Amino acid sequence: MKIHVSKSLLINILIAILIIPVLIFGGFLISKDRDRNSTPKIASSECLPTFRDGGGPYYLPNSPFQTKIVPDGNNGEKLIVGGYILDTSCSDPLANSVLDIWQASEEGEYEDEYYRGRIKTDKNGYFKFETVVPLGYGEGTAYRPPHIHFKVWLDGKELVTSQMFFDDVKGREGFNDEFIMQIEEKNGVIYASHNIIVPDFEI
Repeated sequence: MKIHVSKSLLINILIAILIIPVLIFGGFLISKDRDRNSTPKIASSECLPTFRDGGGPYYLPNSPFQTKIVPDGNNGEKLIVGGYILDTSCSDPLANSVLDIWQASEEGEYEDEYYRGRIKTDKNGYFKFETVVPLGYGEGTAYRPPHIHFKVWLDGKELVTSQMFFDDVKGREGFNDEFIMQIEEKNGVIYASHNIIVPDFEI
């Protein structure tokens, strides 16, 4: 027995086959965007103000505003860092604050043009930038494990200077949790999450 299927029905089936994956994937992207469109809720036990630290000798003022701070064609391991800048209560975002970052290259060297930059947070205090995993440098007791320096500015005023470290320093003396990024590797890219809780300050 032959079953007759109209041309219009075939067209509708084909459209459904094509559009359903798009809707599913699009919904996933929208869901991910929603996560970034609100300030995260942080438990009081995890609301640890960022530890103030020295900036070291390699800071340069007025770095360019850019979300990618490495040159094209670099040989480093790709790293994407994202997070929120919040006030001491961990409930209010510092919207339109500036994250001023600088780091060593994948060869452990500081440069004037690259491996540094400034990123402005959105209305929820969110920031994101692309870089590479820096190489540690120094020897013996002078060894510095891989890290990223940063300053937070608001309305032209410096609020805090500190550093972000990778989880390989976890448990070592002097490396508190508020220093350490949460790391995940996916498809050859390192993703790091790090919220910056600014200590008490006055505008």
